[in-house]
Amino acid sequence: MQASFEMPMSFSANHPKRLGILARFCEFALEISGAYRLFALASGSAIAWSAQVKTPSRLRMGIGCTIQRGAIVHCGGKVWCGYGGQVRLGRGVVVGPYCVVYGAAGIELDDFVHHGPGVKLMSQSGRHDSKRLGPHPSYNLEPIRIGAGSWIGAGAVILGGSRIGICVNVSPNSVVAGDIPDYAVVVGNPHRVVMKNEAIG
Repeated sequence: MQASFEMPMSFSANHPKRLGILARFCEFALEISGAYRLFALASGSAIAWSAQVKTPSRLRMGIGCTIQRGAIVHCGGKVWCGYGGQVRLGRGVVVGPYCVVYGAAGIELDDFVHHGPGVKLMSQSGRHDSKRLGPHPSYNLEPIRIGAGSWIGAGAVILGGSRIGICVNVSPNSVVAGDIPDYAVVVGNPHRVVMKNEAIG
């Protein structure tokens, strides 16, 4: 990813387990005030007023990105995920209306990835163990990467551990888990590759 901007705070990434009161307050203030929208705008990107970014100091955006209305982008950095996670968006990435991006294990979207309305990227899932019956369940944390030029159709779900190649088409309402080769066309739940488009370039 080329020219990009980072939020003007990196304390959570550098010292995850030593967050002081001031650092926590600054993160909270950035999140609640929505000031991250101004930083995005200044660098040529846009975050809709009704979109929410959780732990915005862990968001990295390339030039020309848009996070559209009603979207939720959770960049991790919380106690329950061991203070891990980050969301990285390449140039020209579109996070469509009412998408949910949960990046506690890390999510990377390469240049010009487009998400239709209601797409869900879930890099975490509940673990089936004895903690499930208590107030602090444990989680499986697996990163997601989506290659440049891929289009994810409305309502599709991308599960943790998925690696999607370049210029992949994921059909609406599909559920993807695992590796998808470059130029594939994916449909269904569970997903299946039905064809491959021609290579570009």
